[in-house]
Amino acid sequence: MIRSSRKINRARKCPICVQDLQVDYKDPNLLRKFISERGKILGRARTGACARHQRALTRSIKRARYVALLAFVQS
Repeated sequence: MIRSSRKINRARKCPICVQDLQVDYKDPNLLRKFISERGKILGRARTGACARHQRALTRSIKRARYVALLAFVQS
């Protein structure tokens, strides 16, 4: 029996655009939503963020790590 593995594509809205949030490196609670439990930055396919906000998130997460607001790796 052949199993059909179709992926249903639906338009997802960027969670940052929808809630009209500002991405800032000084807001670690927002940034933690876009980091895996291992400490890796999640991609656009997982987060649903638009390209503009994904770039801003990546930049902010890296800055927050540099000034020790976020850990580089999670334990």
